[in-house]
This record gives sequence, C-alpha cells and structure tokens, in this order.
Amino acid sequence: MKRGFTLIEMMIVVAVLVTLMAITFRIGRVASETEARTITISRMQRLENALSGFHAAFGCYPPVKVHGDRRLLEADGEEIQWGEESKAWAAVERVCRSQPIGCRFPFPPKVRVGKRTVDTTQEINELNDEITQILNSSESTDEYKSLFKDNEPAQEWARNGFRSSYVMSGTLDGKKDKSLWSEVKLFQYGVMSFLLPRYFVMMRSEKKYYASSGQDEDGIETGGYAQWTKNNMNPSDPSDGYRVTWSEIYELVNRYYNNDRTMDDEVVKLRMMPSQAVCARWMPNLDGICKCNYDIDLFGVNIKSDYWNDKGIFDGGQSVVFLVRGLRASCFVPDDSNPYQNQYILDEVTVRDGWGNELYYYSRSPYQSYTLWSAGPDGKTFPPWISRKNLTSSNSAGTSEADRAAKWTMDDIVQLSN
Repeated sequence: MKRGFTLIEMMIVVAVLVTLMAITFRIGRVASETEARTITISRMQRLENALSGFHAAFGCYPPVKVHGDRRLLEADGEEIQWGEESKAWAAVERVCRSQPIGCRFPFPPKVRVGKRTVDTTQEINELNDEITQILNSSESTDEYKSLFKDNEPAQEWARNGFRSSYVMSGTLDGKKDKSLWSEVKLFQYGVMSFLLPRYFVMMRSEKKYYASSGQDEDGIETGGYAQWTKNNMNPSDPSDGYRVTWSEIYELVNRYYNNDRTMDDEVVKLRMMPSQAVCARWMPNLDGICKCNYDIDLFGVNIKSDYWNDKGIFDGGQSVVFLVRGLRASCFVPDDSNPYQNQYILDEVTVRDGWGNELYYYSRSPYQSYTLWSAGPDGKTFPPWISRKNLTSSNSAGTSEADRAAKWTMDDIVQLSN
C-alpha cells in the first residue's frame, strides 16, 4: 500500500520550494542590477568618447546654458524641507538638472515610426485619453497611482486629462508678442544638442518655430518665434560663404526627411556645414544609446535605443506607467512655481542610465572639465558642485542636508573628464 506524504514532509517540501524561489528571485534581481549597471557604465564611456571628440573639435566641452537655478531652494524660493524626502528630492533634482543632458524641441507634425506614419497631435491626444480612462478606472494599478502619490500638481494634471500639456500653437500664439516671449524656452539646448547635428535633429516641426517673423513670398505667416534665432547663429553656405536663412535650412531638412531626391545636392551642402558635419566624427559612439520617440538616422548611425527602459511615447506594447513617464518626461514647464500648468509636450533626444533615469551633466565656464554621472539604482543624487562642508550636519532622525546627500549619492556612478 502506497503511503502519502506526512505533514512534516509536506512542510519540508514547501520550505525547500520557498527557499528555491527566494534564491531564484534574488539571482534575477542581482542579474537585473548587474545589467543596469553595465549598461550605465557603457553608455557613460561612449558619451565620454563623444565629449572628448567635441573638445578636440571646439576646444571646450558642451557649454550648456544653465536652466533654472543652481541654489538649493524650493521652486518658490523657500528653503528646502529636508525632513520630507519626496519634496526635498523634487527640489534637488531640479537643481541637478540645471544643465540637462537632453535636447527638446517641437514635435514634427508627422513622423515615421516603424512601418507607419504617425500624426503626432492625434497620437498624443489618444495617449491622453487612454491614460485618463485608466486613471478613472477601478483597475488602476498601484504602480501607476504611485506616480502621483503626494503630488497634488501631478494629480490635478491627471484629473484634467493631461490636456493642459498639448496646447502648443494656441498658447504660443497668444504669447508671441509679449516682451519676454523669447525667454519662454520652446527649445532646450542640453548636451545632446551639441553632440548631434542640431539642424537635422531639431528642425523637423512647423516652419513658424524656426523662420523669421513676417510673411514669405506666398504671403504665408512664418511665425516670429524668437527662441531658435536667439540661440543659433545663421550659418553660411560652405560652397560660397553666403548667409543661409533658417527658412531655407528648414525646407532642406524637411525635404531630406521626406526623401525628396530632387534636392540631393542642396541637402549635401547642409550636411557639409561645419557645425553639422563635425558630428560625424563621434556619431558611432551614440549608436543605439539614445532615448528617442522614433528612429533617427544620422550619418548612417541609428541613435535610437531598443532597450526596454528607453521606450518613447509612440512605442507600442508598453504599460500605462511608461506612457505616463514618457509624457511627463516630454513636458516642458516654463513656470517652475506652477508645475504641470501650461506645459508643452516636446519631442526629446536624451541618454538614460540602465535604470531608466536621464544621466546628469555639470560643466562650468570656461568648460574645460565636466562631471557626468548616474543617480544609480535609487534614482536620487546630489549636486557635485555644492560643498558637503557647508551642509547642515547629521541628526538623529537622519533627515538633515548631510544625511540626504550621503544617502542619495551612496550608489551614484560618476565619470570625470580626463
């Protein structure tokens, strides 16, 4: 007669299975952490190669303009409340990103994503609808809700169906004639805007964002938006030295992306402009490491990453959590005191670490050195230019400036210029 398992034997079997599952889970987590760290170090090394190439060509590292404030203050100018970690980190992160890695610019009206052509306005509106429906559904995941936990502005943005974000033309047209319009930064010139051929990457949207004010020869309004012209000198034709207008360059860039072969000779001139052509020297280092919303091929190199943590907002098969993160990462907030209000969803090209967080960059004039770093697995870091000696000393609760700085930088991965 066959004997069944005793209770003790069953308990032993369950204990062994639980132990094996725990070991498997731990091994998987360690492997995942190892992969993320390896990806991070590899990308930082390749960025270092590109930055060295830029220095060799121009005699300095990318002179990224400071966005916002480098002082440790809340957005409203008040002192940071270090005891509240989420709020303290929001303020510190804004300071750490004062010289951003990514470049941002208006979306092209249509882009090629895989084998389909995407109407970007329609696609973003559909993503907004999808996110809003899930937010209001009882099936909302805890991970999704955690994106908005203790963040009232973000919750308000979500309740409004994320609609405050995509008001590009209407909002901008209303502000165009204001005296400080040129300071409303529709373009973000981070590190990648210096390492990539800027015209080919950033000049794919509507003509009015790049052309001078007034009307063209057909009587069509050409814009008058000042950010592009304020931050970019008019180039010269490499064949004859004469000045080239932004309207002409805009037309060439869009003919290039529309595969208009009748203008090949003119597009070659555009590619040969020194500021664009020099990028080909270090472009292979950027092969497949950039977070983009669609494929971007430059000098035969496709810079878009296919790593799962780098999905763009048009990439299919991603969770709502990634959609929300993608939309939020693409939002530019012109008024830091009112986050998630009057935002613009902008296209972007950036480089993230293996954990899905954008890398950090710091270089001060005359830009002969830099610090490139990752916040590590915890996603938190501290500005390297602020001396730890001046921080409030540790306390028993572990919530002082010094405590937060030590905790957040413990797992950072840092690369200094040679």
